[in-house]
Amino acid sequence: MKIEKKNAQRNRAHILEAAANIIREEGLQALKISRLAERSRLTRWTIYNHFGSLNGVKKELYNRHDYLVANLPKIVSLSTKQTGPIEFELLAHIITQHFDVLMKDPLYRELAVAEFTGTDRAITQVVSAREQRMSKMMKAAESVDSTSKPLSLEFLFPIILGGITYMAFQYRIGGYSSCFGVTCLQKEFKINLQRFLSHLIKAAITNFDEDVDDQLMA
Repeated sequence: MKIEKKNAQRNRAHILEAAANIIREEGLQALKISRLAERSRLTRWTIYNHFGSLNGVKKELYNRHDYLVANLPKIVSLSTKQTGPIEFELLAHIITQHFDVLMKDPLYRELAVAEFTGTDRAITQVVSAREQRMSKMMKAAESVDSTSKPLSLEFLFPIILGGITYMAFQYRIGGYSSCFGVTCLQKEFKINLQRFLSHLIKAAITNFDEDVDDQLMA
C-alpha cells in the first residue's frame, strides 16, 4: 500500500515537472494532454487519473508556483498592522521580489501573462479563488481589531501586481527584445521600484478614502 502511494506521488510530481518544463520551453499554449503524455512518458489515463483534466494540471501547477499565494499570510499580516513605515517597506519588498521571480523564470512569466491577459480559463478560476481567499483573510484580520479602518490594500494590490506584471511582460506580449532595455535587471531600478511601491502602498492604506472622495468631488 505504501509502495503504491509512493508511486502515485512520484507520478504526480513527474507529471507536474513535465508540464512545467513544457511551459518553460514552449509556452503555455503548448501544454496539451498528448504533449504531456509524451514528455512524461506516462499514459493519458494516468494523467487524467491524477488530475482529472488538463485544467486540473494547470490549476495544480499554478497553485504550486503562485508567488502571491505563498506570501499571502505575510502580506495580510503586514498590511493589517499599520505600525509604521517599516511595514510598508516590507510589503514593497515582497512585491519587488515578485518582479525578480517573473524576470528569472519563464514558467512564472507564462503563468503571469495568462493571468494578466485572462486568456486561460483554468488560471482565471485559480486567480478568482485566490482573490476570494485574500478578501476573507483581510476581513478576518480587520475583525480582530475593530478600531482599524477598512483597508484599501485589498483592492489596490491587484493593481500594483498587475502594473509590475505589465512592466515585466510588455516585451513578451509585444514581441520586444527587452523590458525597458536592461534597466529592469539592474539593482538601482529595483531599489527605485521598491521605494515607489512603498510610497504607493502607504498612500493607499492611509489616504485611500480621502483620495476617493476628492476624485468623486472633482
